[in-house]
Amino acid sequence: MTGTDVTVDELDLALVNAMQLRPRAPWSLLGQTLGISPVTAARRWRRLSEAGIAWVTAYGLPHPEDRGCVAYLDLDCAPDRLRQIANELAEDPHVMTIEHHSQGCDLVVTAAFTDLAMVSRYTAERLGRLPGVNAVRVHLATCSYAEGIRWRLDSLDPAQRVELHDDHPAGNGTTSVMRTEVRAEDRELLIRLGVDGRLDQAELAAATGLSPSTLRRRLDRLAASDAIRFRCEIAARDAGRPVLATFRADLPPDRLDEVGHQLARLPEIRLCVSVTGTHNLILSVWQRSLDDVQRLETTLARKFPDLRVAERRVSLRTVKRMGRILDEDGRAVRAVPMDIWRDPTPLS
Repeated sequence: MTGTDVTVDELDLALVNAMQLRPRAPWSLLGQTLGISPVTAARRWRRLSEAGIAWVTAYGLPHPEDRGCVAYLDLDCAPDRLRQIANELAEDPHVMTIEHHSQGCDLVVTAAFTDLAMVSRYTAERLGRLPGVNAVRVHLATCSYAEGIRWRLDSLDPAQRVELHDDHPAGNGTTSVMRTEVRAEDRELLIRLGVDGRLDQAELAAATGLSPSTLRRRLDRLAASDAIRFRCEIAARDAGRPVLATFRADLPPDRLDEVGHQLARLPEIRLCVSVTGTHNLILSVWQRSLDDVQRLETTLARKFPDLRVAERRVSLRTVKRMGRILDEDGRAVRAVPMDIWRDPTPLS
């Protein structure tokens, strides 16, 4: 059976929803929550992951106080080079997501860096040397109100959600966590988990050469500080939401925090982040149809009269999402794990 032959049913969606809440939950807990055996839960997940429909990844981000930053890079490209540029940048470990947009720019590249100097080097020495890249505009995230890691399918009932104890509550408020650093010796661990975020401790110990006790201490330290994040993803089309749209919007600066947190609670919102640049807010949504995009904008105008939508963009194709190369159906083909500590410029 090929990936294109695999279809998704309601139990599959419930399993993905459960793993959005608890990406590394044991099969016993997942099976108990869904009313199936652990073997059935594992078999269904293997079928979904092998088809590229759903996957669990892990990634590390530096603490904001350590000058780490996320950049949204708008690229204008020569038409005959657009696909080659997207495919080449998809191999970069700093790049989290690449989308081909309908307007505003050709490609939007979301990338993470350890500091602003690295952003400068990446845009000048990496993007600036790529044939066909005609212009680059940099928008730096200043505050994140909602992220895709907290976006949920609505396939579980309230009792099932309670049983799983959501690892990342959807409230999207700022969480106080212990600050820690990602050390050089942690990077191999992060890369392995970026390929398969559900590798168990025995598999990780064998892959990294660490003892089980050392491995457990490192994982506990990173998880307690939010320096490592586990995330379950699903192909947008298989989730029943094939239309990906982005709004670039403006809010009065003194209203960003209040409205940003309110926007984060809307179920359609996958990303809500304030940024530098001409427009100070980015909203990304997954919708069932283009009509739903228009209806959502109408709802936003009614609920938030001081929010002005300046640009409306539809993603024509997602080339990469959270470390996965995607095919034209939005299904994962292979992993390019994120490693934002790597020098971004020795590529020639």
